[in-house]
Amino acid sequence: FTPDSFPVFDQFAQNAYVIADSNHGFKMIGVGSLVAKELLGEPQELLEPFRFDRYQTGKLHPVSNSPFPWS
Repeated sequence: FTPDSFPVFDQFAQNAYVIADSNHGFKMIGVGSLVAKELLGEPQELLEPFRFDRYQTGKLHPVSNSPFPWS
């Protein structure tokens, strides 16, 4: 799990890309395609909010008022 319970999609090292789900498996269907495009050199704007640097910059996802952890 991540500190904010949202997934991380980002380059981890020169030869490693991370797709770290945070228990949202059913919402991850389109991620593989986006990551594949990114790995081929086409940056994906939809993945930007899920980078590692969101913790450093403080651009965290909003806290939900829902009683369900997946929303």
